[in-house]
Amino acid sequence: MTGGTAGSAGMTGGAAGSAGMTGGTGGSAASIADGDSGMTGVIDVAAVDDHPIVLDGVAGWVMAGERGIRVVGTAATVDALLAGPGRRAHVVLLDLDLGDGTTVERNVAAVLAAGPAVLVLSASDKPLSVRAAVRAGALGYVVKNDGTSEIRAAINAVAAGEDWISPRLAYIFATDDAPDRPRLSQQETRALRLYATGMPIKSVARRMTISEETVKQYVGRVRGKYARANRAAPTKLDLYYRAVEDGHLPSLPSPRIPPHGL
Repeated sequence: MTGGTAGSAGMTGGAAGSAGMTGGTGGSAASIADGDSGMTGVIDVAAVDDHPIVLDGVAGWVMAGERGIRVVGTAATVDALLAGPGRRAHVVLLDLDLGDGTTVERNVAAVLAAGPAVLVLSASDKPLSVRAAVRAGALGYVVKNDGTSEIRAAINAVAAGEDWISPRLAYIFATDDAPDRPRLSQQETRALRLYATGMPIKSVARRMTISEETVKQYVGRVRGKYARANRAAPTKLDLYYRAVEDGHLPSLPSPRIPPHGL
């Protein structure tokens, strides 16, 4: 991988060609070509982030040394951005963890419905977060510790209707549809997250407001799916590692997991 290229299978020239990354351009490429921004060839960018320091500095690092990009609006929430001039941007830089109770799916859908394309700019490099954003319709995903030149390249690509994934994250899509990654239901995933980090069955049941027997069934199904994928997880520690490997849980320095369990 060099420059802004993403090195996963099917990803060339910095554009991510993974399944699920379609649509969501909001006609931005045509708008730029037609000069709808009032400056032919200029890409209008808006940003959503709940950290004031990020919003205060976004214009400086996005526009520095780049005459073809200008910031037209910033806000702490998607709704606030879309209520102002940010609605007319070609590309919206969207943080995932806004702290206002909204979901990735909801926020991406709202921006796309308004017209702009979505380029996620997040501190999270967790596979689950990346996949959720892309499957919701985000055209690109970069992390906040990527270089400014790479982020500007991503803005240019997304504005032109091209997919872009940070090279740091390309491996996620190389394995996204791999047969050894079981598909878990929402309840199975929740039970896995709670149980695999050391919570007893009784506590998981209480947290999920279901019976202990139902929790056992969910955990049993998860184990069965991993076994069929040739990634058996007979112990609680094994389940924890599978959950981390597939992005269902963050990696912890020393998980408090008993050596034996259900």
